[in-house]
Amino acid sequence: MSELVLIDTSGWICFYARKGFEEIKNTISLLLDEDRAAIAGPVLIELIQGARTEKEKEDIQDCAKGLNWLEVSDNHWHKAAELAFGLRRRGITTSSMDTIIATLAIEHDCLLLHKDAHCDMIAKHSYLRCYNSLH
Repeated sequence: MSELVLIDTSGWICFYARKGFEEIKNTISLLLDEDRAAIAGPVLIELIQGARTEKEKEDIQDCAKGLNWLEVSDNHWHKAAELAFGLRRRGITTSSMDTIIATLAIEHDCLLLHKDAHCDMIAKHSYLRCYNSLH
């Protein structure tokens, strides 16, 4: 099997957008077809939080059930805290969610597909590997 790709919330937002983002939509569709798309709890929380309707929430939940699920362990939270600390020492402040999502991609040895400049900053100062920066 080819390498898994953790799709960040920003990638899913582009995927579900009614217009635009054709490159990301096509890329995620291909990853879904190849069973290479991954999701984790923090991404699911952000997606469900942003759902506008009950139907949209259910669609997101149904889609997530078919994806590769990345477990979050206590150790991941500790590693994310260390990453955030190290980034902050370099003058980079990121959200807790971006930091844990990046940590999960690193620790599960996945690429991260995103459309978020914070992820690019994290990648410059960590072992985070991004899937063809799509912006």
